[in-house]
Amino acid sequence: NLAAIKMQTKVVERITKESLLQLLVDIIPGLLQGYDNTESSVRKASVFCLVAIYSVIGEDLKPHLAQLTGSKMKLLNLYIKRAQTTNSNSSSSSDVSTHS
Repeated sequence: NLAAIKMQTKVVERITKESLLQLLVDIIPGLLQGYDNTESSVRKASVFCLVAIYSVIGEDLKPHLAQLTGSKMKLLNLYIKRAQTTNSNSSSSSDVSTHS
């Protein structure tokens, strides 16, 4: 569900690293399922949520992404790099979920 993924992204952006690490096993499977959705908006929201998770926990996310194909991993890494560039270029924190 698109709205649920967007809401989850907002929560992820405001949660502590420790809390998020505990929730990963519950969150990641649904996001990976969303990444395979037929609706591009759901896939996009899933990617943005994964990017938001990465921005909080960093490399600790990688083991949870083992089932992603090479092309999906490449796309996710592209969005992560873009988010890091955007964040380092602005003085305030950037909300990656608003980028298209």
